[in-house]
Amino acid sequence: MEKTLDRKFREVHEWSMKYYCEDTPEAKALSLGYNAAVSDEARRIHRDSIIIDTCSFSLDGYDWHLEQAGLTGINCTVIGTKDSAGESIRNIVDYVSVIDNTPQLTLILKADDFSKAKKEGKTGIIIGSQSSQFLHHNDIESAVEVFARMGLRVSTLAYNWRTFSADGCYSGSNGGLANDGKILIKAMERYGVTVDLSHVGERSTLEAMDVCVKPPIFSHSNPLALNNHPRNITDEQAKKCAALGGVIGVTSFPVTLWEPGKPFPTIENFIDCIAYYADLVGVDHVGLGIDSNANAGAYERRKVVMLSHTTNSMQGQQSLGFISNEAGRGILAAFPDGIESLANIVNIVDHLLKRGFSEAEIKKIIGENWLRVFRATWQQ
Repeated sequence: MEKTLDRKFREVHEWSMKYYCEDTPEAKALSLGYNAAVSDEARRIHRDSIIIDTCSFSLDGYDWHLEQAGLTGINCTVIGTKDSAGESIRNIVDYVSVIDNTPQLTLILKADDFSKAKKEGKTGIIIGSQSSQFLHHNDIESAVEVFARMGLRVSTLAYNWRTFSADGCYSGSNGGLANDGKILIKAMERYGVTVDLSHVGERSTLEAMDVCVKPPIFSHSNPLALNNHPRNITDEQAKKCAALGGVIGVTSFPVTLWEPGKPFPTIENFIDCIAYYADLVGVDHVGLGIDSNANAGAYERRKVVMLSHTTNSMQGQQSLGFISNEAGRGILAAFPDGIESLANIVNIVDHLLKRGFSEAEIKKIIGENWLRVFRATWQQ
């Protein structure tokens, strides 16, 4: 019996729910299987390096994801895209409680904390936000100071849609930076919060970088030149970020590595993005911004429902998930082949070696570049 269109969309939602909200044996076996052929050299580099990823979410403890990842630090989306100031405070308390009650985790507040975490064999957690809306206040500077005192260290200006400070990359208007956005950036730099421009509209990012004195970042943004997707950024944006000493994090989020008509994304497409930025702006300005669950199956179910609904409404049968499901790939569409989860960072190292990157270059890409920016933007 032929499946109805509604049934096909339900199937896409079902495997999305399974990937993000369940710690399945299938996903674990797939992820660990990708690491089976990794070279001894890649494992040594992975073991010995400071490794920082600037985009993750859904932390509720320490599991095989983080154990295999070997991360020294990870920027977690503690404050959600639509959270109020009150909800943001609650989220920070929740995360700090998880960190305090998990021996393998530690809170990152200063750049020197990364070295301490590495020495102690712990994963450091950076409190981050993927919106600035929670900072909307008559006294923006005081709002930033309060949240910085509570541990906020990285924040975007907008998440896809317009905020009080800047336009989002999906807004369609490509509006510029608001005057409040200029006030916000100056306050963030004063109180040691890194300015993140991922998900922000093109014009707003360029105008924001005119205001920045300290290095800004794109925590998880791929090259528009390789894949035409609104989440990706232009060469001009990347060059301007690098000129200010900033870093662009390459993300494994599948739609940013793909466009209709192309083969399904793999780790090779991810490495293509790293190589592209290395050629465009230099290896000192490239990092990892993987954009994956910190813990297996820890994503909130209601958020997956919202994500599925939004994707179906905006992209319909042209979405990667729908096309992948039609091809019988199911859960394989959740992330590119070779990067099923954070556990596959060692596989990224292996593929960087195969592309001809030196050990020194790889160490910069997987952590040292981010460490340099955080030293420059945080209060020490």
